[in-house]
Amino acid sequence: MPIDPFQREFIWLRDHPEFEQRPPNIMEFIGPDYLNIEGNVRPALLDILIDIFGKDTNPDGVSQYERGIFTGGIGVGKTTLASILIPYMTCWVLCLKDPQDYFNLMPGSRIAFMQMSTSEAQAKEVVFGDIKARIDNSPWFKMNYPYDTKFKSQFRFPKDVWIIPGDSAETTFEGYNILGGILDEADSHRVTKNKDYADVGYTTIHGRITSRFDDKGFLLVVGQMKKSSGFAAKMYKEMLQDPKAYTSLMTIWDSMGWQKHTLPDGKRDSFWYDTKRYSFTTQDLAELQGYPSHILEVPKVYERDFLNSPQKALRDLAGRPPAVNSPLFHDPAKIDVTRTLYADRYGDFIPVDAENHFHDDFRARNSVPRIGHIDIAYSPDGDALGFALAHVSELIDIDGERKPFITFDCVMRIAAPPGRELYLGDIRRMIYELRNDRNFNIVKITTDGFQSTDMRQQLQRRRIQTELLSADRTTLPFFDLVDAVTESRIAMPPYLTPISLADPTAIDIVYKELSQLQDEGSKVDHPPDGSKDVADAIACTVSSIMGDPRFHRRVAKVNPMGDAWGGSGDMNSGRMTSGHPALSGASPRAPLPPRADSDPIQWRPPRR
Repeated sequence: MPIDPFQREFIWLRDHPEFEQRPPNIMEFIGPDYLNIEGNVRPALLDILIDIFGKDTNPDGVSQYERGIFTGGIGVGKTTLASILIPYMTCWVLCLKDPQDYFNLMPGSRIAFMQMSTSEAQAKEVVFGDIKARIDNSPWFKMNYPYDTKFKSQFRFPKDVWIIPGDSAETTFEGYNILGGILDEADSHRVTKNKDYADVGYTTIHGRITSRFDDKGFLLVVGQMKKSSGFAAKMYKEMLQDPKAYTSLMTIWDSMGWQKHTLPDGKRDSFWYDTKRYSFTTQDLAELQGYPSHILEVPKVYERDFLNSPQKALRDLAGRPPAVNSPLFHDPAKIDVTRTLYADRYGDFIPVDAENHFHDDFRARNSVPRIGHIDIAYSPDGDALGFALAHVSELIDIDGERKPFITFDCVMRIAAPPGRELYLGDIRRMIYELRNDRNFNIVKITTDGFQSTDMRQQLQRRRIQTELLSADRTTLPFFDLVDAVTESRIAMPPYLTPISLADPTAIDIVYKELSQLQDEGSKVDHPPDGSKDVADAIACTVSSIMGDPRFHRRVAKVNPMGDAWGGSGDMNSGRMTSGHPALSGASPRAPLPPRADSDPIQWRPPRR
């Protein structure tokens, strides 16, 4: 026998005596008895609301999560979601008999829901205006808990429950017990050299929620990701790893629904786009790769947007910003190709591990001259050094011109502990080991100008030519690099390393730095929270090789078939048929004897 609705309510309140009313579930809340907007909320937004609050009433807190982020293209409904979310959490608290007692607060303590925007005026005009419209048109709020109309810029409900707008100034949050809130326009807040106001505001609100309410509150970040290094992107990546956080990245077409983009036969009127390559692709290729997240199905109506300005279309329509606003590499997939070209030649060989130790089999097998570059970045968080070593492994034909194919023997990023300097004597011993013990014919090392005169003098004493070359003073090295990468003339070994001593996670530092480089016209730079010491070392090494034809002629004489490891190769395909013994299975050659000027001290990476 079905239970009468009134009996069901009675049973629920009996089991939860701290409530005087049962809070509605989210579907009831958008219905006629509460907000009365059920027919005006997109199905995609309803799905998000159900994900956050659950299908049934949650008696243990205002949300199923502690925090979340909703981001995506322009017009996906971020403001609409926020205007429902805060009234719902307010309704949940008002249904308690004594909210202050329930949350172990002093009688009369204000329980606040904060809506934070880029400025107080923006906060009042946008999301707060929509919240006011929801509450003013709600039969439940009018009948049960009308707010005090004397206050025009806040909602003050009975039981000392408030909704307040504010900006990201720390003083905005003083004096409030914040249970939940919205951080709006995540990537539009002020950012200075020393302060990201969105980050500060988020940290302050979230800290007040957790310190006063443990896991019973909820803070949602909303806003478009305008750049991959911005606050919204940072929070999205962070929350993806947090099981107590909710994340949603929505395209405009997923928000609006595919109904308008469906043909009479039931098929979608769409095309497929590869966001890594900035190129159109096919469903067959997407299916072959298992429908990876970087390949999108897009309604045909947006095809011209992706043709005319793919980066703008990806940011504004798909909610996927480019790595930087003006990327140096417009096709980041070309960076991946450098790894493929290396793997074609040397398999899965990794010259340098994440601890900056050389592989036992890492040694040269011919006398092809090598050029390296040292780049030091000084920082209060700890100095870091980028090092690259490369050579011309063959000459290839590009549009009737013979150009050098550059193979990087190794790339490295060496970090010093915070507050300590890198010891350049260690770096010199590393170079001597590469030359004397591992048989690399290092003929030139360029430096960025920060190194001491003693560094250059010591290298020159060991018959290694030195030269000043800085990627900060001229853009030529980076455009030499772009040409070589675009023409698939670089083979780059795999290299993973932690970005800092505080974070032990090993990342692909080469791809990270190269893909985030920004072309600012007069210079090439990294994002505010990025680095480019490894990218500088790579670019300067390429530029040195490109600018010195001696290295091109030398490789043709030493090995006209282009195998830098001493085997044979196909000039047209660029593939090796034999090579390094660790890769090809060939018998290892006896190591060359060390030179007379060999440094007896073996190089070791700086202590971490």
